[in-house]
Amino acid sequence: MATQQHSHWAMVTLNGFLLILGGLALVAVPFLAAFTFAAAFGLCLVAVGAVGLFAALKSMGNAQHGLLVFLGPFLSILIGAVLWFTPAQGLVALTEVLGAFTVVTGIFQVVAALGLSGKIHWGLLMLNGILTLGAGAVMLFSPGIAIVVFAIFFGVQLIFSGFHMARAGLRMKHLLG
Repeated sequence: MATQQHSHWAMVTLNGFLLILGGLALVAVPFLAAFTFAAAFGLCLVAVGAVGLFAALKSMGNAQHGLLVFLGPFLSILIGAVLWFTPAQGLVALTEVLGAFTVVTGIFQVVAALGLSGKIHWGLLMLNGILTLGAGAVMLFSPGIAIVVFAIFFGVQLIFSGFHMARAGLRMKHLLG
């Protein structure tokens, strides 16, 4: 039992230090870290798509399944291959799609604020809508900047999370004796 407890605090502490290292990599070299993440995520999508394709092929005898069961796995493999072989273009495309979504969200927030004109906190909704619209525009027209900002933001988040996790693991060691 003591060995198992020992490994718990050690794993928590190790996980915390790995999060810190990942966060430092994102902050230090945001483009390289983001491209590495995109390529790894692409590889995972290809693997998931291959498993899904195998399952779809295996269930072809079932009359309830049509050709649509192949669509998800096929798209997963296609998108995964794009991210794996061209992570830079994949990240730019993803950032542009998120940018378009953010622009639409900002427009809806501004319209909602105009509909609530004069009501309590409508100005805050308007400000939020304008800022969201601006962030979406930056993502659409300068995806490289957005990728760097996202990488640095998530890097800082990982560093803080890693410190908290490593501290918790060391605290566990102290409490376990």
